Amino acid sequence: MSQSKDEYIPALSFRILTPFYDFIQRWIVRDVRYKSRLIEQANIQAGQHVMDLGCGTGTLAIMAKQAQPKAEVMGLDADPDMLKVARLKSAQGRAEVKFDQGMTFDLPYPDNSFDRILSSIMIHHLKTPDKEKTAREVYRVIKPGGQLHVIDFGKPSTWYGKLLGPFLHKFEEANDNIDGRLPEIFAQAGLKVKERGDFWTFFGDLTFLAGEKPSR
Repeated sequence: MSQSKDEYIPALSFRILTPFYDFIQRWIVRDVRYKSRLIEQANIQAGQHVMDLGCGTGTLAIMAKQAQPKAEVMGLDADPDMLKVARLKSAQGRAEVKFDQGMTFDLPYPDNSFDRILSSIMIHHLKTPDKEKTAREVYRVIKPGGQLHVIDFGKPSTWYGKLLGPFLHKFEEANDNIDGRLPEIFAQAGLKVKERGDFWTFFGDLTFLAGEKPSR
């Protein structure tokens, strides 16, 4: 993602691969396992307002709604093709999730709108300035005492991840992740951030983060 609809990076980097996104996520990346863990970490409660930031085809948002049917869940993504799939999956799964199109660093929501914001394997698509803008926007729309829960590429912790690290570092958008800077970026925006563990995938090491907006 970046500053115009024509410039954001599609899922899997190339639009031609969009139809294969869910297959790769489920069978190669094992996304259901780490998304289930992320939802458990978020501990969503009835009546809470929840956003899946950079929701892609909506898997995480739909899983969150199914885990806590009494929460109000929505997803946001820049890619209209991914959102079409998300809306179809939501209808097929009878999970009432609202999906909006927009950029993560210019969120179309009022201040203090959400109790929980979740994000899965999206932030590494953003260049550093847009990661920083996104962090500030996340802080703005989270309610005091609300939480951010992220899983994304992090500083390699396994031999396999360390082997892939130099390759991933060639991509400008991934540098902050591989250097372990995501906690710092969200902390600079005002969130209290902790790392909550790792998850190994074929594409590299993922890290769970949890951030909280201080209560007033």
